[in-house]
Amino acid sequence: MAPRRAVRTGDNAGVTREEGALVRLENIHKWFGTNHVLKGIDLSLETGEVQVVIGPSGSGKSTLLRCVNLLERPTEGKVWFQGKDITDIRTDLDEVRTHMGIVFQAFNLFPHKTALANITIALEKVLKLKSGEARDRAMEALRQVGLEEKADAHPGRLSGGQQQRVAIARALAMEPKLMLFDEVTSALDPELIGEVLNVMKQLAEMGMTMMVVTHEMGFAREVGTRMIFMEDGQIVEEGKPRDLIANSQEERTKQFLSAVL
Repeated sequence: MAPRRAVRTGDNAGVTREEGALVRLENIHKWFGTNHVLKGIDLSLETGEVQVVIGPSGSGKSTLLRCVNLLERPTEGKVWFQGKDITDIRTDLDEVRTHMGIVFQAFNLFPHKTALANITIALEKVLKLKSGEARDRAMEALRQVGLEEKADAHPGRLSGGQQQRVAIARALAMEPKLMLFDEVTSALDPELIGEVLNVMKQLAEMGMTMMVVTHEMGFAREVGTRMIFMEDGQIVEEGKPRDLIANSQEERTKQFLSAVL
């Protein structure tokens, strides 16, 4: 089947700003064995943009996100970050990834370490900061997510929402240029989702560049600068979130939105 051409919805329909983009994906294909998960994805992410990726389960959203920092290496295509082709085998991926924070559905915290220690370990081991500098930076990150008072608490004594905020703080402490969020609220109880989304909203207000895979449509509408709807490994439609929600052009987009709104 030929790749579907994405429909752009909204005031900037048909206008691309790839020149100088922070991230650019070029003809990205990903196979897992015989399963063709991504089918020729092209997109760009501008500095300061909050790009929200939505779509049904199995549409390739999380794989797309993980291709951005090459946690999943594309089978075909190129990923550009700050104008550099990071799919080039000569690229120092460890160095590139220090500029890209990623937060997953699972918190991935060390249970035997305090919230503070969960953050300082990467600062000391990866960035080679001295313990005092690492501690100061980690405490600032905890302040950003509203958890300064929980610095000495172990994950087992934190709620799910607090653990996820520690995971966000751990990524922020690296001072990334880009934050990737992979359905970070989907494992949380409903009453804890808001505290995580509020942190993400604050990051957006501060100008953090973000790509967010989510089903939280309220967040997408309020915070997103661009929404991408994916199905079957392809971008079906994209545009400003409010425009896409109110006036999507593709029937499949309309069906999905009617089910989740």
